[in-house]
Amino acid sequence: MSKVKISNPDNPYFTSHFDEELKLYELVWHEASQDMEDEEYKQYMLNDRNNLAKYEKINFVFINLQHRLDTMAPHLQEWSSENIAPFFLEKSTKLKVAVVRSQDFTTQFSLEQAFEEDNVSEDAVLTKHFDEELAAREWLLDVS
Repeated sequence: MSKVKISNPDNPYFTSHFDEELKLYELVWHEASQDMEDEEYKQYMLNDRNNLAKYEKINFVFINLQHRLDTMAPHLQEWSSENIAPFFLEKSTKLKVAVVRSQDFTTQFSLEQAFEEDNVSEDAVLTKHFDEELAAREWLLDVS
């Protein structure tokens, strides 16, 4: 399996990888995210987007928010919708996204709003939220 680290080595907030074989982008958030500044979020997300740009196709996205503890402000939700979401749509004909929910209610609520803000049709993206990582991975990759 050809898994490449995408995130910056100095990024304390999340770790991300791309599996070239499965065309799977994985983003795993860390507890340090509670200290993340808005500009850091933008910088690290743009870094990931730019590092992923060399890959022709992305079929799957796995996002583990279990340890993400920050609340995403509305202006950042809007920024993500304008600067990050369109990139993934360009890389896929039908994107499948599995999200493991945050343990923190306010974090989870703000992130669900961010997904809704993306305003993407179900024809382009199929997203499902899970409480457990294993269930999310099984659904994402159709493992039963």
